[in-house]
Amino acid sequence: MTEEEALQAAERMLIDNQFGDAGSRVVIEEYLEGKEFSLFAFVHGENVYPMVPARDHKRAFDHDEGPNTGGMGSYAPVPDLADEHVDFAVEEILKPVAKGMKQEGRPYTGVLYGGLIETKEGPKVIEFNARFGDPETQVVLPLLENDLIQVIEDVTAGKDPQLKWKDAYAIGTVVASSGYPGTYKKQVKLPSLDDTDQDVYVIHAGTAQAENGGYQSTGGRVLLVGAVEDTLEKAQQEIYQYLERFDQTDAFFYRSDIGSLK
Repeated sequence: MTEEEALQAAERMLIDNQFGDAGSRVVIEEYLEGKEFSLFAFVHGENVYPMVPARDHKRAFDHDEGPNTGGMGSYAPVPDLADEHVDFAVEEILKPVAKGMKQEGRPYTGVLYGGLIETKEGPKVIEFNARFGDPETQVVLPLLENDLIQVIEDVTAGKDPQLKWKDAYAIGTVVASSGYPGTYKKQVKLPSLDDTDQDVYVIHAGTAQAENGGYQSTGGRVLLVGAVEDTLEKAQQEIYQYLERFDQTDAFFYRSDIGSLK
């Protein structure tokens, strides 16, 4: 956000060797100001079938404070994202990328993940990935009404999968080990994850079964708790009622504002 932070980040990578060999060379890019969003698409050659856009929260703490992480939660769709910007991203970014790869003799089949940002000049690209990405995947796929296997078979056969989406919202909140994205303890026993009255789903990430039953942590981002509801507010309520079980320990933390519009 500031020149000082940029210099500190460069020093951590180039001098302190924070990321090992992966941080031995850096690319300095234009600072893009706006709201980020992620747009996945099933791709086969020049055929591009976009999914619903999602937005993730990357900063570790509430109100987008603290260090950057791999994602502390996300929601989909994105109510304040202009439809024309989604259309532009599909027609002027995703489709030309797919066409360009084919023209270069490297036709792509898979999930194209556009990390985009809604600037004053319109959508711009932050990054691309050739995969599903978390935590956005955990809120996009629960909204998909089609059978995922059938979608994959249709796309790879050159057929339009006719994607259908629930008229609902999905939110997912990440539970992380205290200290993440820095150093943190592992093999910490998790509270009971038994089903309750809350209509939520739990997706494991950095967990393993404990010898005496239950689960223990094995990573920084431990799990994600998600919910699908008619409104973002209802989904938040379901999730945060479930997450109260983590409030009795200081070994884990989570953001309390995932899904809140900025």
